[in-house]
Amino acid sequence: MATAARVSVDLFSGREAPSWALSDEDARALRESMNALPEGKRALPDPGLGYRGFTVTWADGAKATVYRDVVQVVEGGRTSLHEDAPRAVESRLLSASKAHLDPQLFSMVSSQVQAAQP
Repeated sequence: MATAARVSVDLFSGREAPSWALSDEDARALRESMNALPEGKRALPDPGLGYRGFTVTWADGAKATVYRDVVQVVEGGRTSLHEDAPRAVESRLLSASKAHLDPQLFSMVSSQVQAAQP
């Protein structure tokens, strides 16, 4: 099972999303934490403009979208929804983004994540 992954923050329209690679260890740990989340029933909320969540793409083609308290995973042609009420995955990705985004962009992403609080 491939563990290498790439994370991007969906923030801009018409511009490439800022992204960074995860180490094998971080990619594996993130995937395990997502798979451990309880099954969810709600689809991803419609975010509108601005911050639209984080996308994680693994080398084996699996993809997760993390927005607010919903994690949507597409793996092997199957889509699953997970509930992340404490928003731990989103918070983890936000924290990790600080090392990869310039300070002004990180501040903007952080404020938009906070604005997306339910």
